[in-house]
Amino acid sequence: MDHYNNENNQNINNNQVDYKHLIPRQNGFVFKFIKKDKDFIHTFVEGDFLEKVGLSPACIIGKTLHDFLPEDRANQKHYFYEIAWSGNTINCEGSANGFHYLASLTPVIINSQVIEVNGTAIETTEHRKNASKIQELEKLSLVGELAAGIAHEIRNPLTSVTGFAQMIKELSNDETIDNYIEIMLNELNQINTIVNQFMFISKPKENMEIRDTDMKALVSQVIEFMKPQTNLKGLNFIEFISSDSIFTAHCDPNQITQVIMNLIQNAIEATTDSTQKIAVSLKNTNENSLLIEITDKGCGISQERQKRLFEPFYTTKEKGTGLGLMMCKRIIENHDGTIEVNSQLGEGTTVRIILPKVSNHH
Repeated sequence: MDHYNNENNQNINNNQVDYKHLIPRQNGFVFKFIKKDKDFIHTFVEGDFLEKVGLSPACIIGKTLHDFLPEDRANQKHYFYEIAWSGNTINCEGSANGFHYLASLTPVIINSQVIEVNGTAIETTEHRKNASKIQELEKLSLVGELAAGIAHEIRNPLTSVTGFAQMIKELSNDETIDNYIEIMLNELNQINTIVNQFMFISKPKENMEIRDTDMKALVSQVIEFMKPQTNLKGLNFIEFISSDSIFTAHCDPNQITQVIMNLIQNAIEATTDSTQKIAVSLKNTNENSLLIEITDKGCGISQERQKRLFEPFYTTKEKGTGLGLMMCKRIIENHDGTIEVNSQLGEGTTVRIILPKVSNHH
């Protein structure tokens, strides 16, 4: 019996060596435990994952689960350890300090008696992140399909109602009726904008017309177009900052115009003090890309809200649809660009857009 046991121990020791090859040690760990009285004592642990989560072998070896884990987690793990100790191989998920892993517990059985349990664990943090990203995208495409269907149905009656409203306006000589019709047409226009946003979400790439675009001219036009809006709010003005160099982007000018208008509109709405300027600047970041920056000194956005800004239907405005920023992100990403928002509550917001440039040898 002793001889048999030693031989087996020999194998177990060899296993330690094998484990190092089996497990990608950078993103996993291996461990062993035995049952002593009613508790489980860890006899071995190693792997780079431990360091990552701030644990050392010293705080695990010779210790029970309750020595280094919070009560509820220790109890849960104890339950899994019991299953393994009763002779079953079991897989279980775990987490430590925000990192996730998948562990497999394998009992070592001699003479139909479990003498110890070997555990191997591999980190799954990235995998979980990717899985939730995929879920987000699926949700988005579902929203897109649904939206496109509804938008299509709304579009036809909307067109005819708008047409008739315009006819009534032309036929009418009554000032009161004219005012009402004017309000109706504005509201219909608002509905039309939302419908277009929905249509765009479902098929953003379908209508893209990429061409070499003079970004200085494009941004200047948008600013001119937005001037009446700033005057209405009694704001000072929008300042356009750029050097003398030529800024030519490889983009769909209509879509980029839409993005910049949307962002300037947001900046105007966030600005309450008429002395605060909104600045739009254009810079070359390197030979392949250029940067458009829109900065306001308005109310700003909290850190919590910033995390959710690009989600569909998430809005901080009373009348917002929560589709504007999401649409901006879709457009910029379809252009192989990036968009990011940095904001400080009460101090203002900066939106940075990086777009691919037409290179000289283009």
